Amino acid sequence: MTDIDVPQVADPEVAAMVRAEVEGRWPLGVSGLDEVARYALLPFGKMMGPWLLIRSSLAVGGDLATALPAAVALECVQVGAMMHDDIIDSDAQRRGKPAAHSVFGRQSAIVGGDGLFFHGFAALSECRQAGAPADRVAQALAILSRAGLRIGDAAIREIRMSREICPVPSYLDMIADKSGALLWMACGVGGALGGADDTALKALGQYSDQLGIAYQIRDDLMPYDGTRAGKPNISDVRNGRPTLPVLLAHARAPRAEQQHIERLLADTAAPAAERYAAMSDLVHAHGGVQAAREVSHRHVQRATAALESLPPGPHRDALEDLTVPGRLV
Repeated sequence: MTDIDVPQVADPEVAAMVRAEVEGRWPLGVSGLDEVARYALLPFGKMMGPWLLIRSSLAVGGDLATALPAAVALECVQVGAMMHDDIIDSDAQRRGKPAAHSVFGRQSAIVGGDGLFFHGFAALSECRQAGAPADRVAQALAILSRAGLRIGDAAIREIRMSREICPVPSYLDMIADKSGALLWMACGVGGALGGADDTALKALGQYSDQLGIAYQIRDDLMPYDGTRAGKPNISDVRNGRPTLPVLLAHARAPRAEQQHIERLLADTAAPAAERYAAMSDLVHAHGGVQAAREVSHRHVQRATAALESLPPGPHRDALEDLTVPGRLV
């Protein structure tokens, strides 16, 4: 069995069930496409997608048996997307180990990511056999697909934002579709399978969007606040990505240092480690870390407020617990 890498998000019981499902589908010693899939899936990260899906389903009256195959589906789809992200960003590490493309090569990792998408759709279809009504499975499939398209559109916008400063509202809109939709993929699929009505689905949508923005800001802060991340700290600067701490530091800096930040984003020649060190100094000098953290906290407050439309109970409480600073954001 594989150790759970970051257990602070997933309940041990949820993590164990999803882990058993994954180990059963991709046992040790598989080859070909399944070998690439197993490598990418294990060890688990935060298991945020499966956890959110199951909690969202239970919060609206669903049951674990019909949600479990969908939890595996979420992990497959989101890990497949991460495999492709690592290739786009030239990140050689993921979850504290070599990224799939570093081990199997770019071509095999691209195909492996594609394979995980199809494994995800297949696993979602199994919810029908597990007892979910056909109309709920169809609604969950529609949510999964639309969320994926929303994430893809955000990825294009993020690529086009690279190498230059963009307005902070434009950046926040982009990450709402990038990371907010990633969490909506989990909350919406879980809610649909659990039989959520329109009011509950709207609440889960608002919660996931706001929490997703805060979660992405947390990710943006990792290179600058000493948090251990599963990918290199230099990644965003190397790729010229204008993350929120950089944008907020730029807004507060005098013109000469604004120009320095702009040059660092545009530069593709100087060593990435040197660019990162210079950017880190500028972000800290102009309060980018604290300012970004304050923006994150405003969005988690909105996420908490959105949950008030859900029925009270332990599963809503668990969703709200993720909005406590230090848990996920």
